[in-house]
Amino acid sequence: MSAVTATRAITIPRGASTIERASIRLAAAMTRWATRRAERREDRRGRMLATVKEQQTRKNDPRTADHLLSQMGLPRR
Repeated sequence: MSAVTATRAITIPRGASTIERASIRLAAAMTRWATRRAERREDRRGRMLATVKEQQTRKNDPRTADHLLSQMGLPRR
């Protein structure tokens, strides 16, 4: 999730020139863009790690115990 939250609207000082107002709006837009991009990357990474963990987790094979018992020469269950 985002570490930056929009808690209020951007305040632009009354005496700000056109360039200052535009740069404040540009900075706000860039912050929103960077935050969304970081959130998407974090979500993608989380899904990737979950997939890798699922693939690497050993599945229980019900025949494993029988196989090990037969290797030791003992009767199966």
